[in-house]
Amino acid sequence: MLLSVFAFHSFANEPPKGWRWYNEAKAPKVPPKEEESLPPNSVSTVMSATEQMQWFHRTFEEALNDATINPADEEKNLKLMKLKKFIDGKTTQTGMTFKKLINEHPEYSYTKDRPTEQAARATYYQGLQLKNEATVRQLVQEGWGLYFIYEGQDALSQTLAPSIQDFAHRYHIELVGISKDGQTFEAIDENRIDKTGRVQVRYTPALMLANVHTKALKPLAYGFISQKDLLSRFHNVATDYQDSDF
Repeated sequence: MLLSVFAFHSFANEPPKGWRWYNEAKAPKVPPKEEESLPPNSVSTVMSATEQMQWFHRTFEEALNDATINPADEEKNLKLMKLKKFIDGKTTQTGMTFKKLINEHPEYSYTKDRPTEQAARATYYQGLQLKNEATVRQLVQEGWGLYFIYEGQDALSQTLAPSIQDFAHRYHIELVGISKDGQTFEAIDENRIDKTGRVQVRYTPALMLANVHTKALKPLAYGFISQKDLLSRFHNVATDYQDSDF
């Protein structure tokens, strides 16, 4: 009895088949395909050193201007102070790195050949002078002399003339003064008047090296120049400015 009741109950719970003897097959549900997510961007954009400095300069300039036009704003001025402290720290770090590298690579040391201490500079300059004097003697032996081109009415030329003649006497250089306006200086032992405009210079007073053998001319100096600088200039011209004296 119970079995028949159970069977009837089960049958009663089945969905009705209608006028057909079978249920139409339902298409299986296909789960939607999950879209493949793109992998995260693992490439970082790194600014070059130049780009970083350009960015920092813009940031610092903005902070500086902002603090300048808002002098009572503590936050804006504090930001500027922090940036300045950052710059000081980088500058100090760079200086210490240079100190270390100079000891590891002394060939790049400026003071190795050019001392900055007062006690050593006198010795350094004495060595420079001896080298320059040797150059002058060599030029004289090769036939080089000195042209002093001037305007006789020019006050600067009048002041320079005695110094140039004294320099020529000291180093035994043949000196010829060349007047462009017909007025000569008694301070110069030998003068010529350039009536034909043979010696052309852009400015006066002018000093030029002149070779008696080759007739070559080399500009030496324009305007007023001290004897010390003139001595150095001889060496510059003789070495075609390749031997630094800084």
